[in-house]
Amino acid sequence: MFRRFTSTLVFAGGLLLCAPVVRAQHSLAIGPRLGLNLATYHYPEKTPVGTPGYRAGLEAGVAGAWGRGHFAVQAAALYSQKGFAQHYTVELRTAPNLPGIPAEVETSNRLDYLTVPLSVAFTQGNDGQGAQVFAGPYVGLLLGGRYETKAVPQSGAPTSDSGSITPTGNEVPDLDRGYTRRFDAGLQAGVGYRYRAWMLQLAYSVGLRNLSPSYHYNGVPVSTPAYYNRAFQGSLTYLFGPAQ
Repeated sequence: MFRRFTSTLVFAGGLLLCAPVVRAQHSLAIGPRLGLNLATYHYPEKTPVGTPGYRAGLEAGVAGAWGRGHFAVQAAALYSQKGFAQHYTVELRTAPNLPGIPAEVETSNRLDYLTVPLSVAFTQGNDGQGAQVFAGPYVGLLLGGRYETKAVPQSGAPTSDSGSITPTGNEVPDLDRGYTRRFDAGLQAGVGYRYRAWMLQLAYSVGLRNLSPSYHYNGVPVSTPAYYNRAFQGSLTYLFGPAQ
């Protein structure tokens, strides 16, 4: 069912962005979008290392608006960086029988998505100009990413680890790649303002799909805490075409 929902939404967004002809009483405007994400993860249950913090990421791509009167359908195809940052304290042990050394740990995880949001907007002006509110679903396909971890003990040299995150499928088969599921989906809503060809929007997106992967290690199923994408988003779009 999720694949059918994803295919339908992507198809609808493609029709909006690619339609070459519209009737005279409607309007279609398309243009580039550039924005910023402040993203984090949401854990429904408390985790041993506390709550993840926000990390900034780029969002860029192509957006379109198809409207009539006060209402418009808005869609986009975006490269979107999400993930989280985190800071916590742990005890490092060089051997099981030795006392732990307190250390400060900083982590940064970036997930790169191809995101397709589809929203219905209500605008202040009958010509599509002015203030607006919008809401709708989105789907995301994980393209890759990167993680970085740095531990700074109170005594001794700091340690660090970094690497790439490679999407391998809906369910990840082993611990080396057991990071996150490939597909994401959720809802977003926000406010905006359009002045002639410029459209400024602020939104908040809520992931509804559990991104925690399921896999087996030595034949034993491994369970990890459920988590979901969350992000504040700000964007500026320049639309080529009539106001509405």
